[in-house]
Formats: sequence, C-alpha cells, structure tokens
Amino acid sequence: MININKNKTIDKVIDFLFSNDYKKYILILFLLGFLLRCIIVFQIPFGADEMGYAAHSIGFIDSGKLQIHDQDGVWFFLTDLFMKIFGANVFGLRFLSILFGSLSIILIYLLTKEILNKKIALIASFILAFSSYSLRTTIGAMDIPMYFFAILALYFLILYFKQMKISFFVFCWISLGIAIMIKQIAILFIPAFLLYFLFYNSKHSGKFKLKQIFLATFILVLMVTPVLTYNYLLYKDKGLVDMQFSRFFGIAEEKYESISHTLNPFSLQTLLFSHNGELPGVLVALQIFLTSESIFILLFAILGFFLSLKSNMRFRGLIFISFLFPFIFLAGTSLLSNHFVFATFFFALFAAKGIDSIINFFQQNFRKKILYSILLLIFLMSLLNVYQYNHSFFGKNEIQKLIEYKEQNIEEDSLIIVDSRIYRGRIAFMFWDKHYLESNHFPYLLQEAEAYQDNLVSYNVYFIEAVTDDSGWGNIKDQPEFNKSTEQIVSFFQQQEKSIKTVNNLLEQPHFKIYKTFLNLPPGVSEFVDSTHEFFFYPVKYQPKSEVFDNYDTYNLFDDLLDMFAHIILYLEVLLAILSVFFIFYKLYKTS
Repeated sequence: MININKNKTIDKVIDFLFSNDYKKYILILFLLGFLLRCIIVFQIPFGADEMGYAAHSIGFIDSGKLQIHDQDGVWFFLTDLFMKIFGANVFGLRFLSILFGSLSIILIYLLTKEILNKKIALIASFILAFSSYSLRTTIGAMDIPMYFFAILALYFLILYFKQMKISFFVFCWISLGIAIMIKQIAILFIPAFLLYFLFYNSKHSGKFKLKQIFLATFILVLMVTPVLTYNYLLYKDKGLVDMQFSRFFGIAEEKYESISHTLNPFSLQTLLFSHNGELPGVLVALQIFLTSESIFILLFAILGFFLSLKSNMRFRGLIFISFLFPFIFLAGTSLLSNHFVFATFFFALFAAKGIDSIINFFQQNFRKKILYSILLLIFLMSLLNVYQYNHSFFGKNEIQKLIEYKEQNIEEDSLIIVDSRIYRGRIAFMFWDKHYLESNHFPYLLQEAEAYQDNLVSYNVYFIEAVTDDSGWGNIKDQPEFNKSTEQIVSFFQQQEKSIKTVNNLLEQPHFKIYKTFLNLPPGVSEFVDSTHEFFFYPVKYQPKSEVFDNYDTYNLFDDLLDMFAHIILYLEVLLAILSVFFIFYKLYKTS
C-alpha cells in the first residue's frame, strides 16, 4: 500500500512537471523572484530609516515590548526572529521583504485570476517578479510585508463578494489588521474597502449590511489591541503615549519635539501645489514611479488602466479606490519612495491587461512571439533599472562586509572605537553585540586612563575609520570642526598601528579601514562603553530595561490581564503572519 501511494505521488509530480498547468509557471516565477531578491539585498544602499529599524529590531522579542515609540510590533518581532535564525546581518534584516515580496508573485496571480483570467494573471506574476521598483525596495523596512497583507485583504474581500462566504470577510479584516500592525499606513485601505462594501451591497441586495461593518470594526479593534493597550498603560503610568497618539491628541508633545519636523500632516498644499517649495506632491510621487519602475511596465499599466475603464472588468471600482486612497494621502504628506511600493501590485495587474490587449491585435501564430518579446524587454529594462540604482548585480555592500569581518576576526572582549562620522544607526546595527564606543567619547577614555595610571589593564582595541569621511550621515561636509576633531583621533590610531583591513564598497572603493592596537585602560572600561549604547530613544538591545523610557508598570489585576491579553494578540498576529506563507501556497495548490 505504501509503495502504491508513493508511486501515485511520483506520478502526480511527473504529470505536473510536464503539464501546461499555470501553477507550475507561478512556482518557477516565485523561485526566480526569491533567488533574485536574495542576491540583490546585498547591493541595495542603506537609508537612515532602515538603520533605525535595524537597531530597534535587535532584542525586541526578549524585551517583551508591545511596540516602540513610533511603530507597531509585528514587523519588529518577525525581523528579530529571522535575525536570530539568519544572523543580525543584511540578509536577516531584509528577509521579511525577500519573503513577502516573493510571495506577492503568487498573490498577484491569485488576485488577478479572480478579476480577469489565468493568462493575464500569469503575465501579472511575471511583471511583479521582475519589477525593478519591488526589487529595489527589498529592504529592512515594513512596506513590502505591510502591503502584502493589505493586498491579501483585498483578495479576501473579492472572494467574499464572489462567493458570499462570511469566512472570507473575516479573513479580509484579519489580514488588514496584520497589515496595520506591521505599519499603520495600511489604515488607508479601510475607507476604500468600506465604501466599496456599502456600494456593492446596495447595488446587489439593496442593503448596506451594517452588521458586517460592525463585525469588521470589532475585528480591527481586536487586532490593534496591542497599540491601544500600550498607549493606555504607558499614559496611566508615565503620562506618555506613542508618537502617533502624541501627534493627534497633543499629549506629551515635548517628548518627540526633536523629530517633530519629520511629522508632516496631510496637506492639500503639499498634494497639489508645493512640497517644501518644490513640485506638488502628486508630481513627486509620479517622479518616484518613473525613476523606480521600468518604463515599459508603466506604459503598459497606463494602457491597461484606460482599457479597464472601457471594459466590464469586475471589481474595477474597488481596485481603483484601493490605489487612490493611499496614493492621495501619501502624496500629500509622506513622499518617501518605499511608501509608494504598494503601487507595484496595481502596475502589474493593469500592465498585464494592457499587454494582453496588445497581443490580441496580432494573428494567433504571432501572439506568443510578441508576448515573449514584450516580457523579455520588461525583464531587461527592469534589471537595467536595478543596476543603475545599485551599480552592481553581485558582491556585498560595505556594511555586510564589515559585519562579516567583525564576526570572524574581532575577539569577544575587544574594545571597538568607531568613527563618529559613521551614522549612529549603522554603528548600532553593526556592533550591537560588541563593546563599542563612538569616537567622540574616546578623548574622555584617554583622560580616564591618565587618571588611573597605576591601575590599568591592557585591552585589544580596534578602530573603525570612515575613509569616505561620511558614512550614512550625508551632512559631515557641513561640520568642518567635527571632521577635524575626528581626523585627530584617526591620526592617533595611525600612529599606534597601520591598518589591518580595508573594507570596500560595492564599487571596490575603500569605505572603512580597520586598525588594531593595544591600549592600557582602566579596569571595567567595558561597562562604561556599554553604557553609551543608545540610538534614537532606546538603549541598544533594550538593555538595561531601566533606561527604556516607554516601559510601563501595572498596578492592578485589570491592567495585568489587559497587558497579558495584548501580548497574546500580538503573538497570535505573528503566528498568523507566519502561517500566511503556507496559506498562499495552499491557495495556489487548490486554485483551478
């Protein structure tokens, strides 16, 4: 019996491999997209925000926190989890974007098939697999995972309208809740979903079905319980709230005064007239599309969009407003390129429709050749766009190289002095597990050594120099005095010892130099340097806990139970996010 079942399984696999089943091609595209993203993540440049997220991810699980001051907890929990698995390095940091960016290739197929047909869905999967915008945004940030769950919610909502199964309606709002708990921008999909829900029910049944809206509200409130609990308990204990609550309710605004200039509210002025004295936000957003995405994808997407206006494409109103609400809000407030990456889903769908319409103008025997030619052009143009952005298809950036050197060569108890011209988020991410000290503190260390001349201990000391004079800050050239004082420290280590290693960037240009020497310093210096480990409101690894400003205490049973319940919800959301990986493959397997 076992052999018979085994033979049947082998037969099914062979039949599948040699069939024309579209699912086979989707799996191939998934694997290619996954592999390409695994390669590209080592070349993509780092921005300041990503380094902040990186530093705040490390130790998040062990901290027991529900969230940090400006972001919800699911992404940080998952990123910390994968960095525990793959290492606190570039790959571990960016793995969530690799995973959910690749799963989006399957998701766009499932969604497009429900709206159009399998052929167009397959084309859409190809486009998203090699979208230069999607590839370039495979970074350690929340946007790609968040939009995956927002589009998954859209997919469930369409399934609900087609089959009228309440389970799909529930899954829709759970998925959107996870998206919000990854990044709150996903809230922008709520009005689109609710408006279309009211319109659809009014048109097809003459009812608004308000009970289901109450159900959706209940699910969303339940999903954001960790956020509400964190703010309630933090305010009760310390009179503080997170940055978003502070922004909208005017509570403890002084706590976030140092970053208030980055919190731009939505503005019609920004959207339609001028963004910081420059182009209107809507034009800046379009510029982001033009520079980030392949021009062929954009042209076919425009064609597909206008064709869909004239066609009877199902749920086109839902698709349009699901794009429009986030686009308008973001173009009027937050003009970062990674925020607009949600558009790649819509570009892929409409571009696939545009391509399908074009090839249908040709005779049957020419259609495949035309299709393959178009897809080849898209593939080549996308890779060219990625190359122009990264300047390489292979190799590793300087941060990954330095992390690898640290892990392989720097002894556990060594003291590391890091050039302060390296961005502090980079320093925290690269050296979080070592005794590191930013070089602006180094003169104090030398003064202490002079004061304790009779009681000194020899330490292995490494110095990391920023050869470029600016690694991640972007403004050191405007601080000549700071640069001069840092150069004096560089000269000190150059006199002690020659450099033992030069770490090059992707273009094989020197970026870091590493020096090693021995210094006599006061005993217990490690404790001092570790006490300086802080970045953007938090101590590195959230240790010591007494220095974490938004840790709160509970004072009664109700608050204890509420805190416990909020943590359970957070852990369930993390679990559901992981299970969604298997669910996507299951839906592909079950689809006809």
